[in-house]
Amino acid sequence: MIFKYNPTKIYVDGANPTFVKSLKIQLGARGETKDYERFIEFSKKYRRPIDEYMRVIPVSFNKEQKNMLSHCKLMLEKEYVEINPRFDKLVTSLRIAVEKGEGDLDKEATSYDDII
Repeated sequence: MIFKYNPTKIYVDGANPTFVKSLKIQLGARGETKDYERFIEFSKKYRRPIDEYMRVIPVSFNKEQKNMLSHCKLMLEKEYVEINPRFDKLVTSLRIAVEKGEGDLDKEATSYDDII
């Protein structure tokens, strides 16, 4: 998908550093480095946005879940984004997503929660 659509930024779950490093190695010719931890530290130290330094950006889905879900909902409601119907599991998971508390996804009540 990366080579087909050529996105400028790729956000991935940072909970799996092996996958993040593997993806960065595959994109190495395009300026990515597998030693992304030092860029994260630099970004924190100098309060710079991490996306200035890398294309593949690891995100803590646990920390950002509420923001990501509300942003996703807004983008879909405003029709800024359209999902191809062939991604039927994603469409299903978005349609029947259940919120608990303030923006938290109720994973037990949501089908295909890992896809969303």
